[in-house]
Amino acid sequence: MRIGIKYCGGCNPVYNRGRQVKRLQEQYPEHEFDFAAGDMKECEIGLVVCGCVRACASVDGLAPKKKLFLLPTERSFSEVKTYLEQDREAKKNAEVCGRKDAVPEEETDSRIHVHIGDTAEVTKTFFKDDVDRFAALTGDYSRLHTDAEFAKKTPYGKPVVHGVLAASLISTVMGTKLPGEGTVFIEEQVRFLKPVFYGDMITARVTFTACKEREDGYIGTFYGVWEKQDNEPVGWAECRPNETDHSNCTREWNRCIFRYGTDLQRRVKVIL
Repeated sequence: MRIGIKYCGGCNPVYNRGRQVKRLQEQYPEHEFDFAAGDMKECEIGLVVCGCVRACASVDGLAPKKKLFLLPTERSFSEVKTYLEQDREAKKNAEVCGRKDAVPEEETDSRIHVHIGDTAEVTKTFFKDDVDRFAALTGDYSRLHTDAEFAKKTPYGKPVVHGVLAASLISTVMGTKLPGEGTVFIEEQVRFLKPVFYGDMITARVTFTACKEREDGYIGTFYGVWEKQDNEPVGWAECRPNETDHSNCTREWNRCIFRYGTDLQRRVKVIL
């Protein structure tokens, strides 16, 4: 297998990138390591070797035949080793079976691609049945929400949908659309601006606004707003999903890949 190598500018003098590549050459001598591969189109795989998690090396125009790896840390080389071990094992099995042309199956990239500035939304109309079910689940049978006669005597003049019920649409967006399955909140700040009444159609919209890097991982920040059918805002929320396991993080281009919540099989690719 021909492996193309490209280095970043080398702004981190502490990290010896060349040593990691040399170890690969020593461990997998059956492969050809090409340090002048250009666009890597003649290579089966490509390695873009960086010196830090910023991974500033450009990958524009790089097009290896099978797979491109971005390697910002020493730990990230483990993914390459796993791939090469699978290739080695597949060739051994092929020799046993008399099929020397067998190659390892390509991994399916099921990651969600998320960009800073991306938005997603859901729309739902709330009725009395929704309020009654929510009251039954939570025990919040406040007459302001459930008793029309009582609500008439209040400044609202009619029953009000539980604020938390309407705000829960933000969780719906984040858990199913942006970023998607596996997302878990670690913090949410909510403000209720206007009441929601029976029959109101509410649209909750979430925007991915920032990604903060920490020593132990990354935290994404999202801004959400829910509006009535006339586009009148009735509430907003700023949310931070669960931080990631840094040991499972890599960078691609100027992107970070990180995992949300406890669903360690679900990865989210975020473009900063």
